[in-house]
Amino acid sequence: MQSVLILESSLEHDGDGLVRYYLTVESDRFRASTSAWGYEDEHLKFAGSLAGFPAASSSSLNYKFGTDGTGTCMLEFACLDNLGHLGVWATLEATYPVGRSGRYEHASVFHRTDPASIDQFVSEIRAFVAGSPNRAQLSGSWP
Repeated sequence: MQSVLILESSLEHDGDGLVRYYLTVESDRFRASTSAWGYEDEHLKFAGSLAGFPAASSSSLNYKFGTDGTGTCMLEFACLDNLGHLGVWATLEATYPVGRSGRYEHASVFHRTDPASIDQFVSEIRAFVAGSPNRAQLSGSWP
């Protein structure tokens, strides 16, 4: 079963440096997406923290796009074994609460991947250009 994690953004802002990032994770059984606000260089910070991952069989990395109450995506990368198999938990929260409840829809989806796919994902993120439709995709498999 195939799965994918997608990061998209045009990196356009109205002078305040804040841009909207769109994050999607999907497998054959589950799909979740959200948008999250971040600074125009947020994608480069994320790519920098993910570059060279994993460094060891005990490596892990957490990265959060967005802020609570405006759409978030928490990404938790972990090395699963000594062979370099990697797992990513993507926990996405909606941009707006449901009605007057004050509660936000959210979903967590697991995604397996490998170091070569991480390297490709980092390269795609670093190639983002302001004013253009940009998309980086981390391919993998569902558990």
